[in-house]
Amino acid sequence: MHVSSSDHPTAAHTRSEQHERDPLRPVTLSERSLLLLALVRIFVGWLWFQQLFWKLPPDFAGLRRYVVKEGTYTFLPGYSFVIQHVFLPNFQVLGAFTWTSELVVALCLLFGLFTRFGAILATVLAVQLYVGLAYAPGEWYWTYGMLVLLGLALAAAPAGRRLGVDQWLVLRLNGAGETSRVARILRWFV
Repeated sequence: MHVSSSDHPTAAHTRSEQHERDPLRPVTLSERSLLLLALVRIFVGWLWFQQLFWKLPPDFAGLRRYVVKEGTYTFLPGYSFVIQHVFLPNFQVLGAFTWTSELVVALCLLFGLFTRFGAILATVLAVQLYVGLAYAPGEWYWTYGMLVLLGLALAAAPAGRRLGVDQWLVLRLNGAGETSRVARILRWFV
């Protein structure tokens, strides 16, 4: 746990001296910062979970309108062609993939289970939304940009290691990581 400079008058001086000697040393998050990060993770997970209900299987009806909108207002050349000739003719597959992906993101973030994987998937989905909807009428382009940045922030930090399953899982993967390559890879996603 990190001790703040207000607790010990000499701690600030010692930390600044250490920083001058090694400015690239790793940053340690305080317990309070980790808890705040966990709350942000849970909030973002709840956001993705809530968005599942207007595009429910089996017909994914609410989603079709937005996919058509993406094809109309995208700023990426060629994306409209892909939507009209690949996604819309195979809409059931797209709907199932989208709904399942968003459910995985919600579960990963809400429960802190393979949080970095969920955050990376959230970032990919948010980039796709940004490309298709950022400049559509009635959409606020910053919304999708902020979703991208939230996903990146949650992927960069171990957000599931407080108030999440990752807190328990990282201990098991650390032990198994000495002998298992799969455990070493999985450890990065917690």
